[in-house]
Amino acid sequence: MTPRTGWLVLLGCLLFFTPSACTVDSPPEADSRGRAGTPSLIDDAGTAIVLEGSPQRIISLVPSATDILLALGQADRLVGRTDYDVAAKIEGLPSVGGGLKPSMEWIASLKPDMVVRFRAESDPNTPRQLDAMGISHLAIRPDRLDDIRRIIGLLGSMVGEPLRAASLSAEMDRELRSVSLQVQGADRPRIVFLGGDPPSVAGPGTFLHELVELAGGQNAFADIQELYAPISLEEILRRDVHLILAPEATPIPSALGRIPVHRIPLDVLTPGLQVGRSARVLAAILHPDRFR
Repeated sequence: MTPRTGWLVLLGCLLFFTPSACTVDSPPEADSRGRAGTPSLIDDAGTAIVLEGSPQRIISLVPSATDILLALGQADRLVGRTDYDVAAKIEGLPSVGGGLKPSMEWIASLKPDMVVRFRAESDPNTPRQLDAMGISHLAIRPDRLDDIRRIIGLLGSMVGEPLRAASLSAEMDRELRSVSLQVQGADRPRIVFLGGDPPSVAGPGTFLHELVELAGGQNAFADIQELYAPISLEEILRRDVHLILAPEATPIPSALGRIPVHRIPLDVLTPGLQVGRSARVLAAILHPDRFR
């Protein structure tokens, strides 16, 4: 497994932010998809999607987007899921496989009028095949917290629930602010988000970096250029890291044995509505005295 595919191995497409998925797409030419009419949505690929009414048959290939659609009360409009969508409300729906490179035969058979997909250079065939089948698709990419806010609004507009979407964003932000206030003035330990084998780290421009800052920590790799980058063990040791945060499946090299490790729940790594709760989990790890 290479560093570029190994950071979080998609967790079966739960997260969609392995380093390979985070390669920045070439800027696309804006065009229009869908049926004639209004309104028009601009997705994260820069595409103007013209709708005639809200889509009634939706497949979401991004589990964090599926969660948003469920929170918007749209379970009845979802007609398919990925293998990694496990919410009780949709567990009976047919699966189209993975979120990247899904089964186009299954998608076609479900006759969606909208597919929500992840914008990734590593999967150019999905949008091409959807275009060839005449199926409208909306591309999203939740790298940062602002991206998550925008995606909530985008999906809310798509299904005709902009006020409900605004309420979801506001609740998320209230929780983030609450966590930030609770750690105000605390010491800020230097941490590293570690994943993959060989190891890679989360850098700036990621929601994980932002969550650490909100939770009262410092990202020891806040100066790297990539979102998620392979890194040498020597470099980790050189940066005087106080704590390693890693999902359960990530092997920790013995050379890093002198640095404390805290295993984090997988949902902390999901770029969706639960980021407020994720910030609280991280803050409780970094500042347990303030979260008793």
